[in-house]
Amino acid sequence: MRFEDLVAEKNDTLTPSDIRLVNVLLTDPTIGSLMPAQKVAARAGVHPSTASRLARKLGFETYSAMREALEFEQDAAARVRKRVDSAAGRSLLESVVAGEMLALSRLMAQVSQEQITAATNALRRANKIIVIGESHAGSLAELFARRLKRSGYAATGLAHADWQAADELIGLTQKDLVFGMIFRHDSPGVVRALTLAAERGAGTVLLTDRSVAPAAKISITARRGEPGEFHSLTVPMAICNTLVLELSRVDRGRSMDALAQLEDLRLSFENAGVPQKKRGDRSQP
Repeated sequence: MRFEDLVAEKNDTLTPSDIRLVNVLLTDPTIGSLMPAQKVAARAGVHPSTASRLARKLGFETYSAMREALEFEQDAAARVRKRVDSAAGRSLLESVVAGEMLALSRLMAQVSQEQITAATNALRRANKIIVIGESHAGSLAELFARRLKRSGYAATGLAHADWQAADELIGLTQKDLVFGMIFRHDSPGVVRALTLAAERGAGTVLLTDRSVAPAAKISITARRGEPGEFHSLTVPMAICNTLVLELSRVDRGRSMDALAQLEDLRLSFENAGVPQKKRGDRSQP
């Protein structure tokens, strides 16, 4: 539910101070998504504690959770405009590279080796792996599943929570794993898949950039960039690449053997279309 709708729903419970704060947030949503509670409260002329109370009244656990929701509501045009504006004095390429480097440099402070190890072990032990994401996450879900399959794991990538997802999830068992990806927006289909996996006793891993996210046995949370700016898949892709490499390090040759077989198969298909020379044929190719 959008922030404006939440306010309308809880309007009868809001105090005059709450309303002054709401007016500031609705006048410019970027204020709420970027500024800390104290500064927003100061702009509204209310006590800083008002911001936390308002967040709880609107159904958020903390003001930080409400700020994240406001950030996600900013449209794509606003995020791109902010990235373009931030490139003042530099080329857009320099600005994009600097932003990606900054996001990656913060990754180590957000994701621990223990989380990587736990996710790696869950992937290694699973009989079947279903990687599911929607929107931009769907593209990465399919790519990650392909990398896992090439490493010898029975993985399927799902970019939509539709009949295809139902086909894959229907036979889910305790020995399987659902690896969900949720970036930026709510993803009811991924949440449903994770819930179903939990009901079946299967493993669940969630890779997300949201601090308030659905439950999973293993959660890896990492921001993909500065609040309110254009975000790419560089950070979650780095995490996926790390998991694939970690598997190759600990699975006792399973990944390496599969990759070697993949290369042999690739060459066999390439050579299948090459005409073989007849014995005694000295003609030049």
